[in-house]
Amino acid sequence: MLAGLLMSAAVAGPIPVFGVDWAPLSRSDLTMVEDGRTSGLGVGEFDGLVRPSLSTYGGAWFGPRVGLMGTLGIARLQSTTWTGDVYEARHWGVVRPGVDLRVGLTRRIAARPTPWVVAGVYGDIPSARDVSNGYDDDEQAAADTAAYEDRLRLGGFGARLGLGAEIRPVPYVSLGLSFVGEAHWGVIRSAEVGVLSSLVSTRTSLLVAFEWPGPG
Repeated sequence: MLAGLLMSAAVAGPIPVFGVDWAPLSRSDLTMVEDGRTSGLGVGEFDGLVRPSLSTYGGAWFGPRVGLMGTLGIARLQSTTWTGDVYEARHWGVVRPGVDLRVGLTRRIAARPTPWVVAGVYGDIPSARDVSNGYDDDEQAAADTAAYEDRLRLGGFGARLGLGAEIRPVPYVSLGLSFVGEAHWGVIRSAEVGVLSSLVSTRTSLLVAFEWPGPG
């Protein structure tokens, strides 16, 4: 069945899509802050920068039923301190690529709601560093260890599976919503303790997208 959908997609040609995904701020977000469950570094998965409540996505519909959408989040915090000729440079960052596969349960026809299922994966690619020309070898080694632990704290990966629906009230513009279950895994490690954490939750989003169909 999937092979047939892909063959029809190849014949029809891709329809580029650019859209926004809005999941309003909820009490769960406030609870994460109140309970101290954020990374403490400002750029982690649940800190609100690399994955904000309003995000964008882009991709294409390949035929009437198969869509492939991608997301990209970037957050980086950097500070450099000088004391005379001595400097200390520190940074923390995360790059969060993600991809979603949408498969329509019916053909996409204008002015009629189109339900689809969605499955996706993402990864938090971390970076962290602390360097100074004032550190001796032992101090630099300790800074490198702390940066390594920060990278573990910021890194992670996840998957999502759910349902969505959209309608095109006017040509080339679609409105929709999605309800997905998400799972996130991360590692927290120090010199003495290592913890593998996971979080399973649901997310409801409103979607607005623009399309650029070909001449056909």
